[in-house]
Amino acid sequence: WTMPVARRGTPPTSQIKAQLSVLNSLSAWTDTGEEDLSIRRSRKGYVTLAEEGETPTLWQRLGVWLDPENDNFNLFVGSVILANAAVIGLETDLGSGRFTICENLFNAVFFTEMILRIRASGKDYFKEPWNLFDFSLVLFGTLDLWILPIFTYEGGSSVLYKFSVMRMLRILRLMRILRVIRLFRMFQQLYLMMQAFNKAFQIVLLMGVLVLILNYVCAIMLTQAIGKNSTWWDDDEEMIQLWFGSIAKSMQTLFLVMTLTNWDTVSITLGKVMPSTVVYAALVLYIMVTSYTMMSLIVGIISESLITAQQEYRQRKEKTMDEKKKEIAFELRSTLMDMLEDEKDDFSNVKPDDLKTAMRGDTELLMKLASINIHITEQGILGLIDKLSHQGVSLVNIDYFVDKLTNLNGLATASSVMDLKFDMLKLQVKLDAICAKLEIEEPFPTSIVEVETKSQASTAASTASPHRSSKVGKERSAKPSFG
Repeated sequence: WTMPVARRGTPPTSQIKAQLSVLNSLSAWTDTGEEDLSIRRSRKGYVTLAEEGETPTLWQRLGVWLDPENDNFNLFVGSVILANAAVIGLETDLGSGRFTICENLFNAVFFTEMILRIRASGKDYFKEPWNLFDFSLVLFGTLDLWILPIFTYEGGSSVLYKFSVMRMLRILRLMRILRVIRLFRMFQQLYLMMQAFNKAFQIVLLMGVLVLILNYVCAIMLTQAIGKNSTWWDDDEEMIQLWFGSIAKSMQTLFLVMTLTNWDTVSITLGKVMPSTVVYAALVLYIMVTSYTMMSLIVGIISESLITAQQEYRQRKEKTMDEKKKEIAFELRSTLMDMLEDEKDDFSNVKPDDLKTAMRGDTELLMKLASINIHITEQGILGLIDKLSHQGVSLVNIDYFVDKLTNLNGLATASSVMDLKFDMLKLQVKLDAICAKLEIEEPFPTSIVEVETKSQASTAASTASPHRSSKVGKERSAKPSFG
């Protein structure tokens, strides 16, 4: 007589003793585990957003859009900032009375954004300078629109009191203009350009000092050679005094020539007394050095700073993505270990069907994977399980499955390739040592090319001479085989 139930592996003794009745103890032996997974999901605090066959609801999709790290969310906030900047410009020309409702809506959006970011970051929100800047703007806007007007209408009737409140309101309204600066945070390209400008600004200042020194030296020479001898130009003496009468005037003239302003008039006037060739050659050389060369250097420095800022931003983004990927992998691994606690063996291997049951309907996981640029569907995850289990033939290791799932995208770095090459070399050395101990005449092939070459050679030999191949086969069959 056999029990007409599907028997599972022996459950732990503590699980059997914890049952309240004999029937419950028997169910610990006979349960198929399908209901067990759903019970364990709720017991571990793991609840999927949608069961199998269901689609995410409107609230679930809204939750994804309200994620402060979502690009669509930041794009929406940036659009609101642009609209607010346009309204501020209209208020300046047409008056603020017509746009009070718009200002309240904008402040409500910014207030909601601040709450969402505080909820997502917690105490770390107040550690970033950008967040403190946003917090101060929202605080000033709230005081301007929602708090101080109450004191204006319900406060004392003193003229001085009302004047002080109105003055505070004007100051707070001026603070709204600073909201435009937040565009540098919402749009990364603008932020990168600002970073590049900040990095290049110091070098540009040093180059400005270099030009200033050059102009000072040239101004001394021009003042002594031309300004002190302005009488040589007769009718143009006043112009010479205006251009080169003192060091300050000479530096001003040189700055104008550097910007290509009236340099032709200066050269024509000086050429009336001095050799025109010398005047034009000196001015052209000065313009090439101070204008074109310096400007080219400044453009090159800013371009280099922009490239450096892009590389640093890419590295920071990759680092953030790696940390988020590790966090998702750790959370998924812990969840699967808890859910499949009774199904896994000592090496964390589980059956493919049990792993599929645990992964079905997990829309939250798909959203988290999408946040690290891994766009995969539920059928794709089930197909990955079939691939790892060789279409359900072998067990699947949980750690390997999690690592494979969370690393479906990305580029292999040179360091990881070298690590893989080193591991393959160590494996080759071990295999050679085993072959030497077992006295195997043909060692294992050292590369894929060698495998393909030997395979093609054996195929060609068997095709050319079937008798020879059968003879070789008999000789090999007489040798001990190595599995």
